[in-house]
Parts: sequence; C-alpha cells; structure tokens
Amino acid sequence: MLLPVFIISMICLGGVKAEDPEIDISVIKYTNDFENGEAVNIVPSGKNESTEYSFRIFDDDDDFPDDWEEQSFDDSDWDVGSAPFGNKANEGVEPGTIWQSEPTSGSDGDKDYIIIRKNFTIDDGAAILGGKIKSAYTNYYAVYLNGQQIQNCLSYSGGCYEGEAEYWNKEISIDVDIFIEGNNTLVLVGRDSLWNGGDNTTWLDCELDLKVQSWKENPIVLGDDLVLGIDFFNNEENNVTNLDVILEIKGAGFANQTIEIETNKTFEWRVEWTPDRLGEFNVTAKVLNKSLTRFIHVGYYAYNFSVDNNYLVGNTSELLTYNITISNEGDVNDNYTFQLFGVPVADDWDVEFVPNIINLAPGETGTVKLEITPDNGTFSGVYELTLTARSQYHGEIADMIVQSGRDNETEWKWVNSTGSRLYEADNTTWTEIDFEPDSNWTLAPAPFGDDDLGGVDYNTEWAGNNYAYFRHIFYIEDLSDYENDTLSLNMAANNYGTYYLNGEEIFDDLGWGSGHYAQYWNEEIKFNSSLLKEGKNVLASVVRETGNTQWFDEELVSVTPKSSAWGFQPDYLSLKLEVLPVYAFELVAPISDKAVSEDEAWDDDEWCCGYANWTYEFDIWAYNRGNIGDSYEINVTLNDTVNFSIVDFDSIIHADFDEEVTIGLTIVLNPSVTEFSVGEFNVSVTSMNSTDEISLWTVVKARLYVIQDTLPPGTYAQTPSLVNSSSFVVEWYVEDWYKDNEILGNDTKYFIIEYMTDNGTDGQTWGEWTVWGNFSSELESGIFTYGFDGYRYRFRSVGGDDAGLIENKEDRYDTETRVDLTAPYAVLELRMEGNVTNINYIELEWAVSTQNGTPEIITGYDAQYRFNGGDWATFEEDTLAKWAGFNAMVDGVYEFRVITSDEAGNKGISEISRNITVDTKAPDTKLVELPELTDLEQITINLTQIEDAVNFTLYYSVVREGQEILPVEWDLYGNYLITDLPILVSVDNQFHYYFKVIAYDLADNHFVNDSYEDIIVDRDSPMKIRNLEITKGNLVENGTVDVILSFMSSQSQDLVGYRIYRSTNQSETGEIIDNMESEALYLSYRDVKVSLGATYYYSVMAVDRMGFESEAEVGFIDLVVEEEPVVKDDEGEGQDIAGYMGAGLLVLLAAGVLGGGYYFFGMSSPRNIVTAVSEVVEEGTSNFTEVDGELLCGACGAMFELTDERSCPSCGVFDD
Repeated sequence: MLLPVFIISMICLGGVKAEDPEIDISVIKYTNDFENGEAVNIVPSGKNESTEYSFRIFDDDDDFPDDWEEQSFDDSDWDVGSAPFGNKANEGVEPGTIWQSEPTSGSDGDKDYIIIRKNFTIDDGAAILGGKIKSAYTNYYAVYLNGQQIQNCLSYSGGCYEGEAEYWNKEISIDVDIFIEGNNTLVLVGRDSLWNGGDNTTWLDCELDLKVQSWKENPIVLGDDLVLGIDFFNNEENNVTNLDVILEIKGAGFANQTIEIETNKTFEWRVEWTPDRLGEFNVTAKVLNKSLTRFIHVGYYAYNFSVDNNYLVGNTSELLTYNITISNEGDVNDNYTFQLFGVPVADDWDVEFVPNIINLAPGETGTVKLEITPDNGTFSGVYELTLTARSQYHGEIADMIVQSGRDNETEWKWVNSTGSRLYEADNTTWTEIDFEPDSNWTLAPAPFGDDDLGGVDYNTEWAGNNYAYFRHIFYIEDLSDYENDTLSLNMAANNYGTYYLNGEEIFDDLGWGSGHYAQYWNEEIKFNSSLLKEGKNVLASVVRETGNTQWFDEELVSVTPKSSAWGFQPDYLSLKLEVLPVYAFELVAPISDKAVSEDEAWDDDEWCCGYANWTYEFDIWAYNRGNIGDSYEINVTLNDTVNFSIVDFDSIIHADFDEEVTIGLTIVLNPSVTEFSVGEFNVSVTSMNSTDEISLWTVVKARLYVIQDTLPPGTYAQTPSLVNSSSFVVEWYVEDWYKDNEILGNDTKYFIIEYMTDNGTDGQTWGEWTVWGNFSSELESGIFTYGFDGYRYRFRSVGGDDAGLIENKEDRYDTETRVDLTAPYAVLELRMEGNVTNINYIELEWAVSTQNGTPEIITGYDAQYRFNGGDWATFEEDTLAKWAGFNAMVDGVYEFRVITSDEAGNKGISEISRNITVDTKAPDTKLVELPELTDLEQITINLTQIEDAVNFTLYYSVVREGQEILPVEWDLYGNYLITDLPILVSVDNQFHYYFKVIAYDLADNHFVNDSYEDIIVDRDSPMKIRNLEITKGNLVENGTVDVILSFMSSQSQDLVGYRIYRSTNQSETGEIIDNMESEALYLSYRDVKVSLGATYYYSVMAVDRMGFESEAEVGFIDLVVEEEPVVKDDEGEGQDIAGYMGAGLLVLLAAGVLGGGYYFFGMSSPRNIVTAVSEVVEEGTSNFTEVDGELLCGACGAMFELTDERSCPSCGVFDD
C-alpha cells in the first residue's frame, strides 16, 4: 500500500525573550512539479462561456486605427459581442456574434477583417509561470498580448492558413515575462480570405490559460526535484527585519536566510531540494525560538508484466488479442500505460490497449488487453513486436551526446546537389564510419537553412530545391556509461529525410512522407544504445526540400531512467504475430481488342501464297493481390483457328508479394483473314500455390486493321433559350461535317450530355459540369427535369464513336437555357377616386415588379373587365402600354384585371381591382302629388319613383293666394337623405305653396326640370247666402205642389255651389235634397212635387272649394190644407179660390225671412200665377227688370235670359 505522507508539526517553546517579535511558522509545503504549475483558464472560449469582447469589423487592414493592438488603446466606442465570431455553425457551435464578410470583384472583399479585444486581471504576477493561447479561426489570424505579437498569420506566407476552423487550430505558449500584474489586454485579428471569390466562411474564437504556481503535494519518488515552501507570519504591529530562518533536513542544517516581513503579512521562503535516498525525511523550519517539523516520504515505482501467450496466428483483418498481466511492485499508487514497437510502418494496423491506462495500488495486479488487427495489405509472415510498460512517475535523466546547432553551433560536413541525388538510394556508404568525404564536402555549423525558424536563425545558408547530405563525427570514451540507456535522435527538418547512426537507418520519410514544415522537433526517435561504438561514431542524414524553404538541425541524447537509482530497470516483452498467407490476383488486358496493321506486324520471313503473316504480341498484366508470392499456370484457347493462330505464350509465371507481372501472348493473322474476321483468345490463369482453386480469365481480340479512326465525333446539344417549365427538351445532333465524312466520321456511338448551372446567380458564377446522361445514338432528345426557377443551365454534348474516340469540349458549351417559372404580376391602379362614377369612361394603369432584382422582359398585357360578376372579357389585347381606357357601354358594376405575359410565356394575373359602379342615368324621382287644397297645419312631402336616389334637395316658394307671379321664384328648403322621408312642412292659411325636388344617386346623377307640386291652404268657411224666399207653385197636383226657393248668392270668392236641406222638424237640418252650382248672383231652386199637409223647413248653405259649408239660411213653408182645392181644366170655369182656401192665407212669412211680402197661390192653370207683392202693381207696369242684359223677376227674384215667352222660368209669373 501507499505509505502515507506523515506531517508532524511540533512547536518548541523555550524561554521567550520579551523583546523577541511574535513570528509564526504557518506551514511547510512542497511540490515536485513547480515549473509546470497548474493550468487556470483566465479567458474562457466563446464556445463554452460566450465570452464578451469589444470588436470592430473592417474592409481592409489599412483601415485599422493606430495602436489598435496596444493595451492603452481606447475601444470604449467599439461594439460588444460574444464569441465565437462567425457567419455559420462550426462543429455544432453557433456563432455568438455574426461576422459576415462580403466578396467583391477584386482579389479581396469587404468586412473581411475583424479585431476583438479582451481585458483580464492578474492579481499576483509572481505566481504566473507562463501561459498558452489556443485559437480557432478561418483563414488567417494574429494574436497580441499587452501590445506584444504572439503570432502573426495574416498572410499566406505565414504558413498557418486554415481552410476550416477547429478547436484548436493553434496552441502557442506565452512567455511569463509578457504577463503583468493588474490589467492585461488580449487582442486577436481574424481575416477571411476572399481571393477569387473565397468561400465566404468566417470564424474566430480563442481560449487563454495561465500556468500558475501550485503546491501540489503529489507522491514523491526518488530522483524528483522538489521545491519546499515555508510560510512565516508576522503578528507584530511593525515590520520585522533581519530575521534569520533555518531549514534542517534529517536534523542537519540544509539552508538559511535572513528575511524581512511586513506587519500582518506572510513571507514565503522557497528552498530547492532533491532527496538522495528512499524513505522518510524529517524537515524542520526554525525562526527565533519556534520550529515546525513535517515528515516527507520518498518512494519508488516498480512493476512486472507478462502475457499469457506471446505467439498469435491469424489472418489479415482478423482481431488478435494478447492478454497482459501487470502488478505494482513499488510503494506508491501508480498509473500504467503501454507502448508497442515493431508494427510495420507501411501497414495500417489497428492497435489498441483496453484499457489504455490502468491504476494499481502497491501490491495490486491487473489485466490489460492488447488488440491488434493487421490490415489487408500485410505481407504473410511472422512479425516480431516489442511491448513496454511505463509508470506515470517515469522520468529520465538526459545526457547530451551531440548538441544541436541551435544550442551549440555544432559543425557538420555537408554537401548539396543541384537537383537530383548525389548518391543513389541503395548506396549508403556515405553513412558509414570509414567513409572519407571528398573536397566537395565542407565543414559548417548547423542549423542549415534559408530563413529563420520561430526566431532561430540559420548559421549556414542552404538554398535551392535539392538534396543535402550531412555527416557529424563524435567519440565515446567508455561505452559502459551508456549500458542499458536509451538513445533519442531528435530531428528538425524541412521537408523529407533519412537519418543514420553508424550506417544503420534510424528513421526515414524520404520515400513516403507527406512533407512537413520544420520545428523543434519534428521527430524524436528512441532506439537501443547498442548501436553506439566505443571510439569513433558518425551521424549521417540526407534531407530533401521541394518548396525552396530549407532547414536542418539534429541532436543525439542518451536517456537514463531515473528508476536506475533504486535498481529498477523497465522491462521489454517480445511478442510474435504470424499473419497467414492469402492468395489472390487480378488480371488486366491493357489492349483487349487490337486491329493489327501491316506496319505493326510485317514479317519479311513469313510469306504464304503471296500474303504476309502478320504477328502481334498481347500483354496481359497479372497483379498479386495476396500477401505472399505465388506462381500461376496459363492456358490459351482460340475460337477461329482458320484465320488466326497462337504462336507462343508464357505458360507459367511467378509474382512476388504486391508485384505486377506480364503474361506475353504472341498470335498471328493467317493469309485468309479478312476485315470481318475476329480472333478471340481466351486466357485463363490459375494459382499454383493456393490450396483453394483460384482461376481468372480474360479475352483479347485480334482483327485486321483497316483504317485507323483518328477523328473524334462532332456533336452539339440544343435547348430553348428560355422556358417557363422545370422540365424542358434537350436535343442533340451530329455535326453535318462529321456525318458527311464516310471514312473517319459518321460513327457516333453515344452522346454524353453534361450540364452546369449558375445556381440562380444570373450567370455570375457557374458550378462544375455534371453528367446528365449517357445516350445511345438512336436517341435524339430527352426531357431535362431538374430546372429551378431563376437558374440558368448550360448544356454540351460529348460524343463517342466506335473507335473509342471522345469529343473534346473542354471549356466550351453548346447551348444555354434560362428557367423562368415566375409569372410577372402587374400592380393595378384605377385613375379615379371612389367606387361609383357617372362617367362611362374609366382609365387604369399598372406597373410590373422585378423578379430576383432582375427586370422582367414583358411581351404584352391583356386588360380585362368583368360586368356584374359575369365572365371576363378582354378590351385591350397584347399591348405594351402600361395603361388602358375603357368605355362602359352599359351601366352596372365593373371589375378589372391585367394579365401580364413575359418572354418565357408565363402569364400572371394581377389582383382584381376594386368594384366600380358606372351609373349614367339620373333617378326619375318625383314628388308625390299634392292635393290642390288643404286645411292642414302641416303637409307631408314624399317622393315616388325613388329608384337609386340616395339624397335630394327640396325647393319651395310661398305667396299669398291671389298674389301669384310667374315664373315661380324658388328658395332652398333643405337637403335630405332618402331615409329622411317623409318631410313634414308647416303651412299658413290663405297661402299658396309650391314645391319641387332634385334627386341624386351615388354617382351624383340628377335630373333638373320645371315640374312642381303646389297646394293652397284654406281653412275659412264661406259666407252664407242672402234673401232666402220660399214660395209654392200655382199648380197642385195629386196632393203635391212645387216649392220655390229664391236667394242671393254668397259673397265668398271660392264658392263651388250650394246645398239645400229639407226637414219637417224645425230643430233638424234634415236631408240634402239637392246641390246647386254657383252660377249667378240671384238663384232659385224648385223643389218639385212636395206633398201637402206638412210644414217644411229649408236650409240653404253655401259650399266653397274646400267643401266647407256656410252658416245655414233657414226658412219654412206651411203646406197644411183644410179642404182640397178644386182645379178646373182648361175648358172649365174657374172656381172661387177663396172658397177653397178658407181665409185665403196660405203662408205668412216672417218679415225677416221673406222680406215682408206675402205669397199666394192662384187658382188658374199652372201657368197662371197670381202673385202678391208688397206693393200693388199698377196696370201697364212690367213684372221684370233688366239687369246686365238679363231679366230680374220681381215676383221671385230669379235672374233669367230674355226670351219670347215672357214668363219667369222659376215662378211662372207672366208679364204682358
């Protein structure tokens, strides 16, 4: 088990003097890794922590501000962003801040430079041992710390161009002197190379680690160099000076120092110590009267390992496993790793240790598997391998045998060629000890080169693209000093080389290496010290540089394991792995069909029948694809033995591992051969060593040469220049000049159709040629289905003929097609406001947007309309104008659209315009007819035939009745919506009102005319009649008599007539017995055949135009009869009327009613009327008076025209 590290602290308190300061010994610590310290991440990567930087992007480095890399530079106005900086994901990491470069037409671009700056703080500068900056970038970068350049790779000459960013592209150590205590500034520059277009990919990220002093108390093994740290603390209120401190190891004084400690501070005293034995050590620190002791254990490592079977047998590609057992025989916990030597360098074996690290405690044993899979190219045989194990504490003590020119300007004899080798590869005599260089070899100090390498300058210039040979002689006085040591040959070279010690090759990459830049060191090759010789030894090297950048330097170091101090020597195990043989081969006939010509096969010595025998030798190549040499048996058969013969062939051949051998077959064309004869020679090859039967065969053909075809086909492809489909026809043809060549041409066998595309860049950049298809000559066209909108495609036809000749179309194309699937769309506008118009002419205009920034080539526009939602009709066809006028022949709702056609045949339909209602007809709206007269306080105005009217204007005029003047003068009454109907208008009595209306529809159509409605307001009743008189007629017949009413007209001006009522009840008006028209000033009415025997009351009322009745004028007549009167006819004599009448008084009318007169009936015939009036009419006086051309009856007051009858038509009074 691991012995613990005991720490025993003992504070010795003796007699303390009062004047001694109070100083404590806090701790004794140690480390055996002081120089390496511990890595501390001071600036995390953006990948892990999204670290923020101040940054700015530039178009060119000429735009950089002054002192941008200095710590004092003010970047406060710069942008702040998180790393990584880039424009697309990298290794699954998204950029924290977008940095997008922009290619330009030149060799560079814009926004292709970025500077990022980051400040960080170091609290204790003394604790810093160094640092490491790790960078991920594309394509170039530079890094600065505190104004000092760490690396500048901003140009291709820097040798650190990176095509893709990786974590990490570069890891560079930083010297401790560059760091400062307090603020530090890290600055990086990124550059995206956009030369010749570039790939436009950007990335920049970094991580900075500090190497910080750390007291890691790891287990100590003998040979470790330790640093001890003793901390003293000053408890005093003042600084303490001249303080002596002592360190004792194993009780003996080891170190002492006089120190000074500030008040309440710690002083760390460092002491270097290398233990000289195994076991426990007591380490004591002393100051004044105090001491502190701790024990430190110095251990050792040792181990033993073995394999259960060190000889394995298997095939190539088979997994073979060695089981390794290892035990820890030291006294510290240990981790062990393994290495395997002897694996063939040229073979790609898969070698893995499982696990690759094993941890064991002291005395513990574990198992590890070594898994090996030889690759298919491994040669059959037994391989001797060497297995080693290594402790984690493994250390070596280096002893320099030959120092490098970098460190000691070591001199070498050297010579260089002017191009090719000075010594062939198999001539290694110049590498041997006894070789004597001639005068061309010169002595010069290393390094050799033509430019500095990482700050190391060359001592001897070596220029030119050539081979250089180097030799260095050194001497070993006592070979036993290196017994069991390992030698390390360390090489720094650019580019390829082979390295020797005493004529033995140590390392070689001259023949197979991929080349490399020089660095210290490119290779550190370990090998056994048995190659050393006591006395004279020689290092020899040959180095070749092919890129005009040379470098060579070398050192030889003897390495002794530090475990030799306690007698442990790392062991080696020998393993053997046998790879079983595999038999396999391949046959290739480089010429499998040969037309033999006279020039190739002419033989003067062989004639038959006047024809020469033409011979030819075929070569068939056999490749040994197994992993062991093999022999092969060959047999040949022939199909046509008449026209062809087999002369000779190799019946048995041998091929070593990975060797190519040739089987020769000589044939002859017999004189009978014709141009149509074909000889088929079947060559079969069989492995002779394989236990399994392995046979292959190939056929070669011979024929008579006629004329060699040297003219490759001439073909061309043809496509439409512009299409509006993703699929289009590609046609291919043979050139006429090739068709017409009957000898060398007209034998096109196939067409290879290739295409390339510009990927939608409008022909700016083109991709690589891609084979679309290989078509036989029977086909003349195909449908290409890979078209994308906005892409251009170039096509070319590459023809091949029967002779295997192929047309050369390098840097040429036959035809180009642009795919345009995007229909052009017009943006339509109407040259009018609103959605309704009363004009039947409408103009529309349009514009066409660009496609992908490229203006469309328009071939025409179709302007269409749709009426009342019906079908679309074209009114302007195939025009190039960007406007059109439309005549709407019929009122209704119209919509418009424009169909745009481009040169590809695409047709795009614009969005439909807004609805436009064309309305050119005014609404024939009229006022509802008003009555001629009204007595209402308000009248109602309403409209009829409203149709599509939406609003109207009402006009009016008002005058007092009887004062009307024409034409009517109109005033505005008001503007109204149709929804405001009906309109109520207040009116005044005795006024005449006029109204007219103008109605408007949405299109503002309206009709103006002179029609109107008028109305007179009359609320007054008429004046009553005057002078009503009632009499009866002279004739009484059948108990009836006529009653005559006479009266003067009413004085009202608007009379239309009179109503006459009759009643037998004085209190009732009674019934209307008649209506009279108003005709004259004096009027009379005869109520015929009124029955006798009652008193009748008559009411007469004037009636005006309104139908209003005046106050009634009332009178009565008493027709009560006591004795029926006797009426005598014309032939009889009259009777005394008094006898019939009694007292003779019929009716007495009130003076106020009848005017004071009395009316009597005479008893003569009906025409003979005796009238009584208020005055006695004297003899010779007329009963009638002439008034205004008419006669006024003095008896009844009636007015009548003068006639020959001389009687009143109303009362029958006769005037002689």
